[in-house]
Amino acid sequence: MIHILLAAYNEAESLGDVIAGVARAFADGDWTAWVVDDGSTDGTPDVAQRHAGPFPVRLLRHGTNRGLGAALRTGFSTIGAVMGPRDVLVTLDADNTHPPAQIPALVAEVEAGRADIAIASRFRPSARVVGVPWHRRMLSRGAEAVFRLFVPVPGVRDYTCGFRAYGASCVRALPAEDLIREDGFAAQAEILIRLTRRGARATEIPLVLRYDRKKGDSKMRIVRTVARTLGVVARLRRL
Repeated sequence: MIHILLAAYNEAESLGDVIAGVARAFADGDWTAWVVDDGSTDGTPDVAQRHAGPFPVRLLRHGTNRGLGAALRTGFSTIGAVMGPRDVLVTLDADNTHPPAQIPALVAEVEAGRADIAIASRFRPSARVVGVPWHRRMLSRGAEAVFRLFVPVPGVRDYTCGFRAYGASCVRALPAEDLIREDGFAAQAEILIRLTRRGARATEIPLVLRYDRKKGDSKMRIVRTVARTLGVVARLRRL
């Protein structure tokens, strides 16, 4: 079983396309999409419920917006409780910038035993990044340099991209509240570092990032995210 975790905040315009893309990627496979609606005000949960008829979609809801990390924590906790030992959990953005067609390649790395965590990376040869503003590119490169210097993970260059596949042992390695303590975007790096410090093996495949497909403004608050990310680095260096 492949579990697809979509943390969604005001993604009504894009969520349906993402779910349909997942269905195409696993036309003959056994999968479930878990949508964690993080207090959306634009009809995101309605989109998820409409797609729950033709597709295996389950909806989890936060009454208020609590942040990406909080949504991931809810998803990891709920999905981890039902995963079988050979199941795989895939996370990707709900804004249609991560192509679902790449999910099988990520899953294959975990199912073949080559890694416990497979990451779609912006920094691997043949990766493509389309439509990303220059300041976001600079932020990503800066984060890469900081993480590789202070909390290096063998085989990893992209610490903050959330397009990943996790084996069941990773999802169950720690209670979700201990694995994911950050509520915001810095949670992506936190998950990776905590798991690899406990022995999880990580690998990367090249990402095709389609930021040009994003509808609406980014939910990331750059100054806050930078500050919280540096805080994660400072804390997790001691692990």
